[in-house]
Amino acid sequence: MHCILCYPTKNEDANLGMIKDLEKKFDNCIIGYSDHTLPDKKMSNLMTAFLLGARVIEKHFTLNKKIKGNDHYHSMDSKDLKEFNKQISKKLTIIGSYEKKVIPNEKKSKKYARRSLVLKNSLKKNQIIKKNNLIAKRPGTGISPINLKLILGKKINKNLSEDHILTWNDVT
Repeated sequence: MHCILCYPTKNEDANLGMIKDLEKKFDNCIIGYSDHTLPDKKMSNLMTAFLLGARVIEKHFTLNKKIKGNDHYHSMDSKDLKEFNKQISKKLTIIGSYEKKVIPNEKKSKKYARRSLVLKNSLKKNQIIKKNNLIAKRPGTGISPINLKLILGKKINKNLSEDHILTWNDVT
C-alpha cells in the first residue's frame, strides 16, 4: 500500500507515482493506496491511483465530516462513496477490455476503413501477379494487403479489369 502519513495529505504531496514504483518492486503483489487527502467532487486522487494501478483503495469513512476528531474532516462520507462508485464505473467502462480485438460497433466501419489489394491495370487469365500490378485501396472487402507476399507469383484465373478488388476466388 502506498501511503503518505500526513493528515490531511496535500494533493501535491500524494506522490501517486509511487504506485508504479511499488508495481516494479513487488511485481507479484496487488498494489494499493491508502488515501489521506481531502475528497474532491470527482474523487481525483482515488481515480488517479486506480488508473496508475492501485487495485485496493483504503480511505477513512465517516457518517458526518463535522464530528470532532482527527479523521472525520478528511474522510469519505456516503455522498463521496457514491461519487467514487460512479466515477470508477465510468472509468472501467471507458477502459474496456485489455485484449485487442474488433468490437461489435467497429465491424461495419472496419470493412470500409480497411484496404484490399486492387489491380492497377487489367490482367488476363493465367497472367502472373506482380507487385507493380497492385495497389491497396478501400474498401477492405477483398484480400488484405497483409497477404501481399501470398498473392505475388499467383496466376489470375479469369480476365480481370483495372480497379478490380482481388479476392481469393480470382487466383490459383
